[in-house]
Amino acid sequence: MTGAVWDAFWSTLPAEPGAALWDSSPRLTAARHLPLFRDHADPALPLVDLGCGSGRQTQWLARHFGRVVGLDIAEAAVDMAAASHAAPNVVYRRADLLDRDTAAAVRADLGDASVYMRGVLHQLAPDDRTGMLATIRLLLGATGVLFAQELTERTGWFVAELLAGGAHLPKTAGLAAHFDFGARIAPAHDGRLRLLFEDNGFDVVADGDIALHTTERTPDGRPLELPTRYVVARASARL
Repeated sequence: MTGAVWDAFWSTLPAEPGAALWDSSPRLTAARHLPLFRDHADPALPLVDLGCGSGRQTQWLARHFGRVVGLDIAEAAVDMAAASHAAPNVVYRRADLLDRDTAAAVRADLGDASVYMRGVLHQLAPDDRTGMLATIRLLLGATGVLFAQELTERTGWFVAELLAGGAHLPKTAGLAAHFDFGARIAPAHDGRLRLLFEDNGFDVVADGDIALHTTERTPDGRPLELPTRYVVARASARL
């Protein structure tokens, strides 16, 4: 999806935390992710929050890494992040990492970097997923590590069943209407997410099931949690 589409999305959201479906408290998100990849990541390397959105997770991660760069394709998201989730060691930038020159410029600025990414691949067409994975390998270099949380076909089935059953989920339904959320959702089957990375030049060091905590409430008042997968990986030295 284009930057203009995401600019329109972020421009219409209220500025308060939690307006986006995935913009959960860091204690339910980044704080639960960090133990999964901390032992593999060098805290001295820069950390790129790829698809940083409002910057809520970016700001929290900056407590644990010396330099953090939040990148998003939407200028409106970057503006919101800079205004609401600033930190002395965080910089937010608008960047389309499918553009080779942009990716090369980020690489030249940062050198090897680790990458934190939540739910980016499912938004991309298959060819663009391959391009994004190539960019991530470039950013990691020889020493960076990737943490990725990604939606799979099981996520799509789960969302589709909720909406078909008539559950009042306005944020989820809004994404379904505008972005085919629940229909065009998965870069891979659950069991093949690891293979998606391995087939695109990564060595996977850990993977597993993990819930995506949302800011939506189910009809009985519980926070909506979506089934997703995570992967921790390095760029393969075999390429």
